[in-house]
Amino acid sequence: MSWIVDFQNLLRGQPCVLVTLKLLSGSAPRDSGSRMMVTADHVAGSVGGGNLEYQAVVTARDLLQNRTDGHQELQLYGLGPALNQCCGGAVALLYEFFEGSSPTWLEELRLASDDGQPVVLAHAVERPLSCKLLISDANAAETAHEKISEAALNLLRKPVGGSALAFEELQISGENWWLELIREKRRPLVLFGAGHVGQAVIRALSPLPFSVTWADSRAGLFPSGLPDHIRAMRTDDPAGLVTGAPAGSLFIVMTHSHQLDEDICFEVLQRDDFAWLGLIGSATKRRRFVHRLEQRGIEPSRLEALVCPLGLAGIRGKQPATIALSLAAQLMSNNRE
Repeated sequence: MSWIVDFQNLLRGQPCVLVTLKLLSGSAPRDSGSRMMVTADHVAGSVGGGNLEYQAVVTARDLLQNRTDGHQELQLYGLGPALNQCCGGAVALLYEFFEGSSPTWLEELRLASDDGQPVVLAHAVERPLSCKLLISDANAAETAHEKISEAALNLLRKPVGGSALAFEELQISGENWWLELIREKRRPLVLFGAGHVGQAVIRALSPLPFSVTWADSRAGLFPSGLPDHIRAMRTDDPAGLVTGAPAGSLFIVMTHSHQLDEDICFEVLQRDDFAWLGLIGSATKRRRFVHRLEQRGIEPSRLEALVCPLGLAGIRGKQPATIALSLAAQLMSNNRE
């Protein structure tokens, strides 16, 4: 979850307010669990924009001046004329002030997210001090309250991609608790090529739910400061990475060499467990590749999986940013759990 890393980074040496949204009724511009982090001079994330978010930033910065570590408070907002918004719903915002060091629950949450372990983050939202429990299958029996354990286990057992909400509210002994399922759901994707288009694709994919292996045989192309879910690899044998990619991987091929593009496509098309294969180029390039790959023994029926040109039909252009936008939209339109 990107907010976890953002929050940890912001907390290094400076006070920060974490703002969490819960939808109470009607409609709102963001879902329950949306978050915003506010420091004296920076805002990361969003609880929906508009006047709601403006008021939330004002409130958070007031807390930065007047509260002690761990202070929390819950405020309710109607998204109507009084707030100059027309969503028509109602939301609650939980404000939590942190002095500048990362709380234990946040580090544990990051480790669970890195490992792909689903956990439930439980908040006692009406206490004066921040109170959270991190619940997994392994420790649910140790949770202080049986009702919290039962609700957390029900959330943990929800199927990935299920329609049921992953954010619930409980009343326990007169206290209001929010329970939120946090589960990393990044799909594995391998991008071959770190040229101008590849760089633009990485920028487009960075905030999206993919775990990316980014490969190129040339040195000095990868930028610094890539997020943890994007792993850059310089390798003399890019095509060799295909066999080690997880089942269900998506493959994007856009290297500097047509021969290398063909070799990578050949390796992917020999697998029967990949989710998607996209090749940069024109319809003419696709026809040539289909002919040459047939000569190398790939069945015509398998070649139907080769997507080329890339991108949505309604978004066309040859600028790297346009190609990246169109490709990202295509991947998200086909992003199924």
